[in-house]
Amino acid sequence: MGSADSSSFSVQRLDGGSIVTLTLLRAQCLDMAGKHDLTAAFEALSQDADARAVIIASGHPQALLVDVGELAHMTAADALSYSRAGQHLMEAIEALPAPVIAAVSGPALGGGCELVLGCDLAVCSEEATFGQIEVNGGVVPAFGGTWRLVRRVGYQRACQMIYTAAILDARSAKATGIVLDVVPRGELLAHCHGLATQIAGASRAAVAEAKRILTESSGRGPETANSMEQAAFSSLFGTPDQRLRMEAFVAGHGG
Repeated sequence: MGSADSSSFSVQRLDGGSIVTLTLLRAQCLDMAGKHDLTAAFEALSQDADARAVIIASGHPQALLVDVGELAHMTAADALSYSRAGQHLMEAIEALPAPVIAAVSGPALGGGCELVLGCDLAVCSEEATFGQIEVNGGVVPAFGGTWRLVRRVGYQRACQMIYTAAILDARSAKATGIVLDVVPRGELLAHCHGLATQIAGASRAAVAEAKRILTESSGRGPETANSMEQAAFSSLFGTPDQRLRMEAFVAGHGG
């Protein structure tokens, strides 16, 4: 992944390469160029058998803000391309077999909030803020933020946030379920690394299947979700990794 470094981000690998930290290096990393760079990085990571967890962190205080100047004079055709690029990035994040953790240390507004919602887990520092503020500019979320916000915080809360362009502070974001935890800025990356280490210690195949089911079954009803669970559960049995882990699990629980 070293070759994937760009002006938009840098990549660091820890724990033998199993934990990948992708640090956004500049302001407004979700402009068109940044979205394409990040999408390529996640598509490359999807082919990386060593990656067990990915952390997205900000190396610039305005990394998760959009470039309003880029939006100001868009035509409808430009806007369509912009929206498709953002949705493609979110799809690349969700398609990654490894869970993605957002480490948010500043404002995550508009497309930045949508990026957080596209990640599996999110942790923030006390300075972070979140909001889908698009109606203030006469538009709507464009990267899947409408339905992902509903999935994260519930229908009524999502309506309130989007209709009013509300901006939530870190504590409110935790209370509504946008983030898991709020920690001091100096502890943010260490906290996320600890979470990633726990994930990396689990079965890669099982975590990948769990992520796929959680992502793909959302909103599709219990019958579909149950069918996906059955297929995934049975397919994981009999592999060397599963046998070793199950034997260790049984032994550890006195079976």
